[in-house]
Amino acid sequence: MSDALVGAFEHLFPGEYEFELADVVADSLLYPLHLANHMYGPVVNRFPRFWGLLWHFSNGHYRSRLILRLVSPLAATRLRNVLLRSKPDLIIGTHPLGNRVPARLLRELGWEVPLVTVVTDLVTIHRWWLCPEVDLSLVPTEEVRNLALQRGLPPERVKVVGIPVDLRFAAGSKAKGELRQGLGLSEGLFTILLVGGGEGVGKVYDTARMITNASLDVQLLIVAGRNEKLKRRLEEVSWEVPTHVLGFAKNIPDLMHAADLIITKAGPSTMSEALACGLPMLISGSLRGQEEGNAEWVVDRGAALYTPTPEKIVTALQELLRPGNDGLAQMSQSARQVARPLAALEAVSLMDRLLEEPL
Repeated sequence: MSDALVGAFEHLFPGEYEFELADVVADSLLYPLHLANHMYGPVVNRFPRFWGLLWHFSNGHYRSRLILRLVSPLAATRLRNVLLRSKPDLIIGTHPLGNRVPARLLRELGWEVPLVTVVTDLVTIHRWWLCPEVDLSLVPTEEVRNLALQRGLPPERVKVVGIPVDLRFAAGSKAKGELRQGLGLSEGLFTILLVGGGEGVGKVYDTARMITNASLDVQLLIVAGRNEKLKRRLEEVSWEVPTHVLGFAKNIPDLMHAADLIITKAGPSTMSEALACGLPMLISGSLRGQEEGNAEWVVDRGAALYTPTPEKIVTALQELLRPGNDGLAQMSQSARQVARPLAALEAVSLMDRLLEEPL
């Protein structure tokens, strides 16, 4: 997300901005709370139900306020030092905790620095995302905007822009055939991209095995993310169809533009990237908490099918690949209609305008 925004700033306003990236958890909280980001992957992989319970517990009306009161002082000192060192002209928060603590510090310092929140969850959002003191809240959907207005945010300070994604998702750098050739793929085979997010979560292995055993005329691109155990397990398999296993990939735009379909959990960033590519989706599941509602949102718009088990994924593939079925073409068209591939450009344009004309 941060990289997408930086890229959009440099695209529209080359040389006009300098950037300092700070992790509001790792750079602000004290031990052991600053390790929370490192624990996210293992927790959602091994204990997804626990993560859902934790998310909903912290999202209660009164509990969320109490937790903020407890956490904010722990983050304020280190974050104050970041602000004093960098003396920013603009602060952008892309994390649910990236608004109230900076807003409090700006009040204490007496600084009139614009504070912007970019909400990165698609439908179901945590209460911490919505802060009345923020100068501008950039949200992904009308559903989130309506929720923000219900929570008392001024309408003129809430804008729907989509989820900012890298501009490379809007238009591939090369033709599909050339991309496949560069990735070592067959140019003519139907290509399925199977991902489990950056942390490699979900039934990636079971899904891959079931697809390759289903006698489909396909090739697989599997992204295991940071899940090294999953990657090693996948690499040990003698696959029945051409299969390429990757770890944490930095060339996701090329992988999506090379693919004909993606199988993914309902992560908002991956879904937004796939929509920008016009890539049909099979949604393999959703993480309790911030991903609830995402699958229904994209399925209702015709860009995806909800296939929460490996068996349902294979059934859907068999139907979509049946001769004469135009479902994939329709899903691709729907994806492009609902996509906001230039969300990053719209977001940074609004931020630049905010600096010129404060609300």
